[in-house]
Amino acid sequence: MSDTPKATAPSAVNDGAGSRLPAPLRWVTRPLARLSTSHFNLRAGLTSDCLISVLLIAAGIWVGGMRMLPAGFTVLCGLFAFTFLEYSAHRWLFHGNTGPFRAGHDHHHDDPLGYDALPFFMPPLFMTALGGLFALAIPAGYALLLAGTIAAGYAAYGLSHVVIHMHRFKSAAMRRWVGFHNIHHYHPEANFGVTTGLWDAILGTRYQRAPRPAMHHR
Repeated sequence: MSDTPKATAPSAVNDGAGSRLPAPLRWVTRPLARLSTSHFNLRAGLTSDCLISVLLIAAGIWVGGMRMLPAGFTVLCGLFAFTFLEYSAHRWLFHGNTGPFRAGHDHHHDDPLGYDALPFFMPPLFMTALGGLFALAIPAGYALLLAGTIAAGYAAYGLSHVVIHMHRFKSAAMRRWVGFHNIHHYHPEANFGVTTGLWDAILGTRYQRAPRPAMHHR
């Protein structure tokens, strides 16, 4: 989930977790690692993330059978669900003991302006599968709308992550938003949210500055 621009050395991702995998798996992970550090993959990923969200939402509308109020509630549920997926993936996948995912994200921490990103086809496949799973439990139109909204949240996350590392904002509110994520690069055990700090506040991982020692006056 790391989408930031500037070239990086593919070997930085292959070294570490990739080299410890069994030989058959390395045949798969090595080309994916090279792809995940390419400029092409970054651009293709941002494009495909936006495209799959539009396609899933459009498919939900085309299937039909939805009412305005439940559809609006579905959108809100999708956006809320995405905030937790974003937090969970960042905290337990990219900062967990998860092989290439951890290795690639560690490289992003070493070089925040790198091209490190998931292979561009993985998030759209995941979002499409998510829509299929939802359709097992709820009507197809709502299922596609829910998956599409989650996909839209992910697309917004990818674009936000690029902007955070590339753009200097003048607005105080936007600078605070950027600063929240930048703190994570100095304190990787805190501030896992990127688009929002909601789950950091709920789960107690929001960065808290250590209190300054009291000054004793003579």
